[in-house]
Amino acid sequence: MLIVEATERTALPPSIRVRLAGPRDCEALAALLDNPAHAREQVLAWLESPGTTLLVAQSEAGVLGVAVLVTRIVPLAGGLTHKVVEVDNLVVRADQRGRRIGRRLLAAVVEWARQRRAVQVEAVVGEGDAKRFYQSFGFAVANDRLVLAA
Repeated sequence: MLIVEATERTALPPSIRVRLAGPRDCEALAALLDNPAHAREQVLAWLESPGTTLLVAQSEAGVLGVAVLVTRIVPLAGGLTHKVVEVDNLVVRADQRGRRIGRRLLAAVVEWARQRRAVQVEAVVGEGDAKRFYQSFGFAVANDRLVLAA
């Protein structure tokens, strides 16, 4: 399933598409993570976890990044519920950072969440670069979380 296809005019790679990850992506995704000893097991756990979705950014250069999403159904007063998508992890390959791949992944996350009728997208981050990244995309702090209406 193709989520977003985008073309960048200035920086390589020239064409990036975002798609759902599958078992065939395991090794490429494990290579993105910091702890190589447990990376493969972590990726497999994500792929097998109900309610968890992985979106990958890919070009002819291979897998460039991943967004790990967790979908939650949140109860509301009166027996109602709403759907929330949390960005559990967003990683771009070190040699590809600074090329707006993270922004493309995040745009795909928001579109994916909207297609599934989620009411918001959340990211739990500390202070620093990650917080600034999400805020530059339009996320706002709400109850110790950064959120963006889907």
